[in-house]
Amino acid sequence: MINSTRIQNLSAYFFIAFIVSVVLVYSFNVNLSELDLPLKDIYSPGDGRLTIAMFKVVIEESFFSTVVPSTNRLSAPFGFNLYDFPQPQFSNMLYVKLLGLFSKDPIKVFNTYYLSTYFLNAFAMFWALRRFRANIFLSISVALLFTFLPFHYWRLPHTLYSGYFFIPIWIYYLLQLCRRKPLFFKRRPDDKYQFDFSKFNIKLAIVLVLSSLWNFYYTFFFTALILFVLVSEIIYRNGKQKILSSLFFLTLTVMPFFLNMVPYAFYQFQNGENYQVAQRSPVSAESLGTTMATIVLPQMDHNIGKFDKLGRSYALNSAIFNESNDGILGVFGALGFLALIFIVFFNNKFSKILSKLSQFNLLTFLISTAGGMGTIFAFLVTPQIRAYNRMSMFIAAISFIAFTIILNHYLRQKNRSFKHFFIAAVFILAIGLFDLIPKKYNLETIEAHKKEIISDKEFINRIESNFDPNNSNVNIAQIPYIDFPESPGLNLMGNYEQFQGYIHSKFSNWSFGSMRGRKADTWWKSLSNKSIEEQIDIFKEGGFSGLMINKNGYKDNAYSIESRITKKLGYEPIRSINKKLLFYKLSPTGNKIHLPPIFSGFYDWEGEPGKFRWARKKSKIHLFNGSRKKIERKISFEFGTLKDRKIEVFFNHSLIDSFYLKKGGNVKRSYDLQLELDDNLVEFKTDSWASRPGGDDRRKLTFSLSNFIYE
Repeated sequence: MINSTRIQNLSAYFFIAFIVSVVLVYSFNVNLSELDLPLKDIYSPGDGRLTIAMFKVVIEESFFSTVVPSTNRLSAPFGFNLYDFPQPQFSNMLYVKLLGLFSKDPIKVFNTYYLSTYFLNAFAMFWALRRFRANIFLSISVALLFTFLPFHYWRLPHTLYSGYFFIPIWIYYLLQLCRRKPLFFKRRPDDKYQFDFSKFNIKLAIVLVLSSLWNFYYTFFFTALILFVLVSEIIYRNGKQKILSSLFFLTLTVMPFFLNMVPYAFYQFQNGENYQVAQRSPVSAESLGTTMATIVLPQMDHNIGKFDKLGRSYALNSAIFNESNDGILGVFGALGFLALIFIVFFNNKFSKILSKLSQFNLLTFLISTAGGMGTIFAFLVTPQIRAYNRMSMFIAAISFIAFTIILNHYLRQKNRSFKHFFIAAVFILAIGLFDLIPKKYNLETIEAHKKEIISDKEFINRIESNFDPNNSNVNIAQIPYIDFPESPGLNLMGNYEQFQGYIHSKFSNWSFGSMRGRKADTWWKSLSNKSIEEQIDIFKEGGFSGLMINKNGYKDNAYSIESRITKKLGYEPIRSINKKLLFYKLSPTGNKIHLPPIFSGFYDWEGEPGKFRWARKKSKIHLFNGSRKKIERKISFEFGTLKDRKIEVFFNHSLIDSFYLKKGGNVKRSYDLQLELDDNLVEFKTDSWASRPGGDDRRKLTFSLSNFIYE
């Protein structure tokens, strides 16, 4: 028989879902009948369009794409994967895969994913608050405030961060870990301990494993809190079982993440690290940190004019004006945060839960604040975690939990009735939502993007109507070329704009998505140096069935190149409704791709290709022979170094040269090579470690290659 508390909680979940739905429809203007149209501005050629494309990859491709998003329908004809741009978010991608069972439309799945996080965040906070024995009405109100934080709204393009629902659950379990009784052990009748396989611990283990694979940023931040608890247990000598419980807790959180990273690490072990992708500066950890002013002050566009002016005067004049300004907690979250700052200095006067929450709050703030521990970590360990402002959702969860516990305790101490709790909850909800949701917030599809998506979809459908849908070898070249990921864009063309071909297509393959520094990128960059007439011949020889031109990528709106292509092919292109896209059908004459030398373990060229570049480690040059016989080739270059070192040069694993390089000097080398069929390898080995040049340049460099000639 279901007890009354469970019935109340179940009813509360339905009520929360109702309020979330009402707010989304009436305050955020979500049209549930138009979920096939992009919310707000996510179809703009930025991170939103990238996420839509990755959702399509996960939906359409094999289950392995939940581990490493991969598809042959991008970066044609080479194929696309994210091995060099790791996304260890298996649970997150699995959720996308499950949503894909109900719809294959990536835009509809994206919208459903994002909107569902409003429900999940509220449900999770309500669940946690009820575990802290908070009043049901207070729990409902605070849970709703937690999900409608400005961070959630502004994370629309970075939608994989919008689901922060695991955080309050983590905080609850972390506090369970801090209890006097060892979490994973129980005492036997003979006073010895044994592992506790209780339902609670089994559920906890499952939650930790799944949640650790949800978002690597959140997992990293949670790990910092676990380590804090572990160190505390060691310092206070709380017993072997307590320490082992913390270690097991840590293992359940960290190990799944490392297992998720194994395919990425194995790929880079086989193919060498890519030093041209996701190279972060440690300074970003400071510029993308949070501030106490952001947490406490009201947001810009606040519904009250004076509050709007205050928030705007800080944000627009702050040295940090970026996504860091999204970490606003609102009035009640800020009260909880400030209360915990006070409690941390007088923790012996408060309950153990509030004392621990105050410590967690202080730690998260010290890590995430601009110039804080996160910045130090970025300089001393790794800068790959840079947006520490995203830890503000930990501060939010901790602060809202503390606020609820304090208010709940106060009302109970005053012997307040059911009615008083209800009135307090209504007041908090009404004031809180008014405080957190400006009138400006609107998820309705922007009209310009609606027109663009209609035009793009119709255009891609028209292109595919020219081909057999059963033919999986329909490759479409896209120009102008832009590499992937995080390129600055080209003229009026956004960095991820060219995903439109893949997003709206059913069976054709698209050339966009070539990973910077890898084979496809090198081929495209060498191709871009040729005339458009030569490129068309190469496209045909390489098996491309069509050419799509994005006019936004050209200063003259592609008038010149359109004229030359039309003259070359003898027919006019197909045009999109909005006149931004052109398409020429091509007749493939072969299926051969002639690859230029491919560098691995090097940073990008500085200046013109062939002029100058630095190597790091495991440096190699791949030379390809696409003919049916051995051929002779000559390769020459100059070596340079920042410190004395020995260099050994190998060709197809045989030593062909060995010499010493002096700091500041240059050594010219030239080799006549007989290339075997397919891939040939020139390897460089050195006896000295890589070194940093100093100043703002934090790269690790071994030697340089300049004046590269291959003939």
